[in-house]
Amino acid sequence: MSRTWLILVVLIALVLGGVAVAAALGGKALAPARAAFHYPWGMLAEEAETMNACVECHEPAKFHTCATCHDDHGSAEMAGVPFNSLLTLTGDVPKPGYIPINEVLPYRDQPHTHIALLDLLSQHGVTDFESVTLTSLDGGFTTFERQVLDEEALLLPHLDGVRFAAENLHVSTWLKGITRIIVVGPEKPLKVDGQLTSFGRLLLGPTRCVTAEQTDVMLKSPTDGQVRKGKTASRVEGAPIEEIVAHPDFAILLVRDADGREHTVTAADARGAVLAQLWGHVVLVLPERGRPQWIEGVIEIASHSD
Repeated sequence: MSRTWLILVVLIALVLGGVAVAAALGGKALAPARAAFHYPWGMLAEEAETMNACVECHEPAKFHTCATCHDDHGSAEMAGVPFNSLLTLTGDVPKPGYIPINEVLPYRDQPHTHIALLDLLSQHGVTDFESVTLTSLDGGFTTFERQVLDEEALLLPHLDGVRFAAENLHVSTWLKGITRIIVVGPEKPLKVDGQLTSFGRLLLGPTRCVTAEQTDVMLKSPTDGQVRKGKTASRVEGAPIEEIVAHPDFAILLVRDADGREHTVTAADARGAVLAQLWGHVVLVLPERGRPQWIEGVIEIASHSD
């Protein structure tokens, strides 16, 4: 018998022997044997190489299976990965807003789950900028100038949503759990006491969250008849007015909006005010006033102490 035939006979014997042993042990043990006959051996070999590489860092007992992420008919059951979380795109961008995490990364379309940061920005109309800043869930904050970013600066999936990595940048900048991308553009369309700036630049300075439009609410329970009360409000983050104007002890603010209208705001009404980005515009948020009195589309602020 030739050597080739001998090897073939041995392999067949091993497979048949494995099937016999698996049958004796029960249905679940048959799974490896079924896989050997159901899938191409080349694909199984490739999967085996991947798992062998994983063993270098992970214990085999902690490997994921299909049931780790999926329920009946492939429905998602990966509670630890926030696919429905949001990434905030803000600063000097055409359309500031929120991007769902499951739209940031091409989970289904590509074998390597990542996207270049520059590509993501380009998809949202940001092609010319001076710097980009990433912030994370744990307070991480890292800023890159445009010239240091290339196609190897990547956003990748992570248990906290999205992480950043770039082989050409120091590992301390590889933030995990990114929640916000702040862009600083080349233009300065905002004037504050004669100084040109932009909202992206203001976000890199001191910011503050204010509570606005707090309202008491109540509900009478149809079950026990009890009336239960609570409070609702909005939390808005922006640049504190007293931090950005030339006269922190101002008596009045003169504010001009994009339509050319001028508004006068007293120090009392401007108490706790911040310059924020809402509805795609720069807005002077006045916590002491209701939302209809907030000034939208701000392009210039001048402070006066008398």
